[in-house]
Amino acid sequence: MEPAKYQEIANEIAHSVVLGEYREGEKIHGRSTLAGRFNVSPETIRRAIAILQNEDVVDVRQGVGIIVRSKLQAEKFLRSYNQKNEIQTFLGELRKLIDNRRAIDREIDILLNKVQTYADRFISRWNDVEEIEIEKNSEAIGKSLRELKVRELTGATVVGIVRNGIENFSPGPGFVLTEGDILLVVSSVQEQIKVRDLI
Repeated sequence: MEPAKYQEIANEIAHSVVLGEYREGEKIHGRSTLAGRFNVSPETIRRAIAILQNEDVVDVRQGVGIIVRSKLQAEKFLRSYNQKNEIQTFLGELRKLIDNRRAIDREIDILLNKVQTYADRFISRWNDVEEIEIEKNSEAIGKSLRELKVRELTGATVVGIVRNGIENFSPGPGFVLTEGDILLVVSSVQEQIKVRDLI
């Protein structure tokens, strides 16, 4: 957040006091002259001088004008002014970080929704998986999935095979079946019947 123009002018006048451009007890140019120097309205100058008067940097005397009161107070004012600017800078940076965090949170929410949607579909698909075991006298023993032509003959899809408790997902067409293998099959009820008849 940028400081107001009158605050900047108050800072510049205090800086001039600290540098000795204006000495204690010395009269500063009138408001009209200062307005011309800083290219602002007399009202802006009035507000700047009011700040310095409140900080005991200057006095405003009726019929006399603006008088420098204290160089020490001008130094204190500048330190305070700089600290306020630093705080404003920190607050500005903090606001940017908060905005960035909110943007990231929105992106995270979008991604989470996508993952949730995908997971729901995935889980739903696996809820339809039927387990079909290769029994002792099965004609499928010793044959590969390619030889059995499960997909072509039944329309079902073998998505995995469990052997000795170990799941083999997406088995290749060359996978040879043995007794006790459990086929994980995605299919309709009619297709399941065909698979059971096949093996």
